[in-house]
Amino acid sequence: LTGRHRRTSPPMPPFARPALALLYIASSSSSILPVVLLARPSFFLLAAFARSPTLSLSVSAPSSSSSSPSTTSCRANSVTTTMAPIADDAADPSSSLPRWDLGKFGFSTPHSEDIDSHLDGTAKLAEAFKAKYEGKLGKLSLLSAIKEYEEISTRKALISSYLSLSYDTSLDDDALKKRKGALSQRQSEIYGNNLEWFSLDVAELDNAVLANQYEKEPDLSNYKSFIDELRRQKPHNLSKDVERALTVRSPYVGTSPLVSFFDKELSLMRFKIDDDSDDEVNMEVLLSKMQSSSDAEFRAKCLRALNNGLGGSVSRTAALSLSAVSGGWLIENKERKYSALRSSRNLDNNCPDDVVNSLLDGVREAGIPLCKRFYGLKKGILQKTQGLEKLRWSDRNAPIDIGGVSKDKISWDNAVAMVEKGYRKFSPRMSDLFKSMVDEKRIDFPAANGKKGGAYGMGETSVLERRYFVGTLLINGLKLALFVGTFG
Repeated sequence: LTGRHRRTSPPMPPFARPALALLYIASSSSSILPVVLLARPSFFLLAAFARSPTLSLSVSAPSSSSSSPSTTSCRANSVTTTMAPIADDAADPSSSLPRWDLGKFGFSTPHSEDIDSHLDGTAKLAEAFKAKYEGKLGKLSLLSAIKEYEEISTRKALISSYLSLSYDTSLDDDALKKRKGALSQRQSEIYGNNLEWFSLDVAELDNAVLANQYEKEPDLSNYKSFIDELRRQKPHNLSKDVERALTVRSPYVGTSPLVSFFDKELSLMRFKIDDDSDDEVNMEVLLSKMQSSSDAEFRAKCLRALNNGLGGSVSRTAALSLSAVSGGWLIENKERKYSALRSSRNLDNNCPDDVVNSLLDGVREAGIPLCKRFYGLKKGILQKTQGLEKLRWSDRNAPIDIGGVSKDKISWDNAVAMVEKGYRKFSPRMSDLFKSMVDEKRIDFPAANGKKGGAYGMGETSVLERRYFVGTLLINGLKLALFVGTFG
């Protein structure tokens, strides 16, 4: 939400999203919409069901290199569907469950000097690019400029992705956090000082000049969606000096540092389920235990442990995070003259406000009755199978035993075979893509301490050609998590 990094708005705090969504579902009053709609449209409609036994979806926003031609409108970087961690032993990082392999990035560790050398090369390319093209796009080849910009952006994204993927599984590593912060600062300086101007200049090109460029170089049409995306932002762009300043400062101001801190605080939290035991578990394992148990009292005990833990000092950090995200979004909309709270996100998705408003109207009409019907049916099943007298909040995600299903834990290999078989029934191509993710170690499975929680998917640079995902799954009875990648 800082300057032109609005496309990388940090996620709402994990339990703030469901709170907002449930507030929305529980009320038909339009008076709460200005607050609720501050949450990302792609998340808040589904947040209330994010932990339910049914599939939950989340669509990640483009990475901070979203100005790169490799990221075009109308295309999500990634889609992941996740459930909860697979088993109790998943919390042990030393378990045999697969961790992802980041070796394809070409760096031995996040502290490698090769990263600094890579950035030195990127900085030189960016400086030469600015000297060559700034203020001259109408006279020189726009196609050549975009291709050079794409190369630089890809180099930059390679570092950003590698550091993010490394840190998101080691949030408790302070040395890595310091390293990531220092490199993020340098990358922001490279982009702000030498690349920020490019998207602004493309947006300002005269229509006749651009038409002439298309006519002279037919291959430029391959980048039309990218060019159109930049030009749609023209009414909302600020001056070059302001955009540059916002970009250079972004690692230290705005919402991003605060949300990063909040993510780390959540990863460090431990919960004691049984007062008579010293055993503590992280949040992902706690949620897994709660939603996989057929014991209503144990589920209630898990939820009490969760509420007690979240009711401590972290609740103040959550409130501050929510306030910062909401306030930043509001100011951003005013400064850039967007017509409504959702307009910025809709424009990034190349989706008119009217279309999204129609979607929300449909949810307001049908969502509440469907939600009530779903939990009414579930209560009836739990009454018959578990003797449940009253459906409590902790019973929302209770497993449903419909008979004929083994309660034994399913091995990783068998789980992979089940998912692969499911995909192959309707798309051999998707099945092959899923299998390649497993074989190439692009899934990080265990619910390990220090790991970023929740649904997670990250788009990858065109150099690596594939997407990296991290997900946690629970396969218990009929629950099965699926991974769906971006195909292009």
